[in-house]
Amino acid sequence: MQVRVLERATDRSLVLLDELGSGTDPEEGSAIATAVIEHLLETGALMIVTTHLSALKSFAVNDARIVNASMEFDAATAQPTYRMIDGIPGRSRAIDVAQMIGLPSAIIARAREHLGDRYGETDSLIAELQKKMSEVLADIAKKHSTPQSFMDDARKDLDEARSFAEQKHLLTLPAHSNLQVIPTPEFMRGIYAVGGFNPAPALEPQLGAFYWVTPIPSSWPADRVESKLREYNFYKLKLLTIHEAMPGHYVQFEYANAVQPTTRRLLRALYGNGPYIEGWAQYITQAMLDAGFLDHSPEMALTFAKEELRVLANTILDVRLQMLGMTDQEALDLMTKRTFQESEEATAKLQRAKLSSAQLPTYFVGWRAWNNLRDQYKQKKGAAFSLSAFHDAALKEGAVPVTQLGALLP
Repeated sequence: MQVRVLERATDRSLVLLDELGSGTDPEEGSAIATAVIEHLLETGALMIVTTHLSALKSFAVNDARIVNASMEFDAATAQPTYRMIDGIPGRSRAIDVAQMIGLPSAIIARAREHLGDRYGETDSLIAELQKKMSEVLADIAKKHSTPQSFMDDARKDLDEARSFAEQKHLLTLPAHSNLQVIPTPEFMRGIYAVGGFNPAPALEPQLGAFYWVTPIPSSWPADRVESKLREYNFYKLKLLTIHEAMPGHYVQFEYANAVQPTTRRLLRALYGNGPYIEGWAQYITQAMLDAGFLDHSPEMALTFAKEELRVLANTILDVRLQMLGMTDQEALDLMTKRTFQESEEATAKLQRAKLSSAQLPTYFVGWRAWNNLRDQYKQKKGAAFSLSAFHDAALKEGAVPVTQLGALLP
């Protein structure tokens, strides 16, 4: 059957190969599997290949045409999470699992001895990939504001984001501008360590809305200042501005403040759905990048990929900290070692997680819900689908649960 697949594959084929190279000597199996993949790459076919062979994982790392991925495994519970991680190969963990299910420790030790230097080979590969990722992100982070220019740079980013959203017709922007960029009020800086958004009041929408940017204290030592500026570098500050202001929360709340009748507006403001609110800001940031914001800059793309990791870390952090006894050090390690966050960001996020609960997961839950809603609406509308019309219609309803929003759309 495999021979016929190789003979018939074209640049229009999708080829699924499960455990390619298995059932024989691993070295010969890896060699055959590598040759098969190279042949299919030359035909232009799209492939999905599963394997436990370390040689194939290494081959994928060193070929730019191939993307490694793995299914996440929670070592603490010995359970799969059913989440796919792009860019990182997995390892089989056969010896670890055997130990967990009770295989005698002497046998486990002997198995590891027989495996020798090959044990942890994939772990070493993963560590090397993470090291490379850290180095690239560190290089990107070198381009950043100064403490003195931080606020003004956010204002410039706001103008840039507004112009781009108008140019691409992503949605109808508010006709007026009552948005001001101001320092975060001091009494709010415990939870808004970097920035935030405060909308105009629902019953007095003519009043001002505020994009808060938290200034860097002059009393901070140089290492703390640098850590914060590296986290909110040239690219990340733009993402923050899109999320908090334009066309994120500011535009979202301006639409919400036009909901009629006013009683409905007030109720939806008071009981606004968290995943709708934070999910929109994450979703529209993704939409801006998909539309070509900053000319599809690879530095911006990688910074946004880090943002995706941070959203996942927010969810894990809140659940484990509030319910599963996560320690402060475990929380900091999750953020700094596994999701590439700077120490200043991680420390502030830990404080925020302790001052709140059930809010940090709304970014992930809401982002996924908005993507699903858009895809469902697009399927429903077919050729008549308009992205800007979808955005306008969804925002006009105010912060209702995203799972119920589809039924309200025309």
